Amino acid sequence: MNKKIILASKSPRRSELMRMAGFEFEVRSKDVPEIHPADTRPEDIPLILARMKASALMPEMSDNEIVIGADTIVILDGKIYEKPTDREDAINMISALCGHTHTVVTGVFFATKSKEIGFSETTKVTFNNLSQGEIAYYVDNYKPYDKAGAYACQEWIGAVAIRRFDGDYFNVVGLPINRVYEELKKFK
Repeated sequence: MNKKIILASKSPRRSELMRMAGFEFEVRSKDVPEIHPADTRPEDIPLILARMKASALMPEMSDNEIVIGADTIVILDGKIYEKPTDREDAINMISALCGHTHTVVTGVFFATKSKEIGFSETTKVTFNNLSQGEIAYYVDNYKPYDKAGAYACQEWIGAVAIRRFDGDYFNVVGLPINRVYEELKKFK
């Protein structure tokens, strides 16, 4: 890549995936209100938010930089599960996901001063049933308050509760890094 990559995300998981793929990058982000039009389809929200996160940095970017914004949400039966607000909210989210298949959607947006593209990746995740004690154990020990749907598939809950992934595992971690890699190769 002949441009300096700027990751518009404070997520340590996204940074880890970018490093895993061999990218050299700088983390820069601005707090952006995560709002969208009320009539937006849930599947479209992550791309809207990813674009907002990347666009917030555009006025400060130089010609030799590319910014990557990303956002992930969990959807079950049309309801959006973003980051939990507290312990009770996290327990309620995981309880709702147990025994069901939900959808994880990550929107990714690339931009330079002269070009931009965006895409979304979707993965289906099926959870086993967990007891309230198991859910409380996870929330109390792993504190998943910065994670969409109140869980991280690479932690304890992924090992014991996730029965199946249909799609990109890394998308559920927070960035569909395989597709990011391929799209960045084409984005010249």
